[in-house]
Amino acid sequence: MTGPALGNGRLVLEPLRVDHADEMVGVLSDAGLYAFTGGSPPSRDELERRYARQVAGSGDPAEVWRTWVVRLGDDGPAVGYVQATVRPAAGSAELAWVVGPTWQGRGIAREAAALVLDHVRAGGAGHVVAHVHPDHAASQRVAAALGMAPTDRLVDGEVEWVRELPATA
Repeated sequence: MTGPALGNGRLVLEPLRVDHADEMVGVLSDAGLYAFTGGSPPSRDELERRYARQVAGSGDPAEVWRTWVVRLGDDGPAVGYVQATVRPAAGSAELAWVVGPTWQGRGIAREAAALVLDHVRAGGAGHVVAHVHPDHAASQRVAAALGMAPTDRLVDGEVEWVRELPATA
């Protein structure tokens, strides 16, 4: 389950489909994207397999996976993705974002993640977390712009950032 389409005029977040692999392989092809997370650029076949698993869902009824491909406008290029792992019963969500190097530094990750934050908040999430490498200044700025604050907790070498959200009316 990948979620509804989201947007703000400048960005359109499309629910992930397996065929997004064709376009996203180029977005994710720069080895520099993996400096903080490890790994290497995936092949189209690897992305297709990954996306098929993500679209199928977690298999755990307590955990819902939502993934969106971020696009510049309705007909613009794909520039990255945003994910939310939602735990409805716990009222929590974990966010993650990636924007290709060509489009970094334009506020895209912040805007896209804010759209997803608003979406999970409207769905009942009152506690949101993100895990950011301690040396990844750009992602730290995104998390801070979302109103998240770093904690002393490290998860797989990444700092846990949190935000408690007021209930929506």
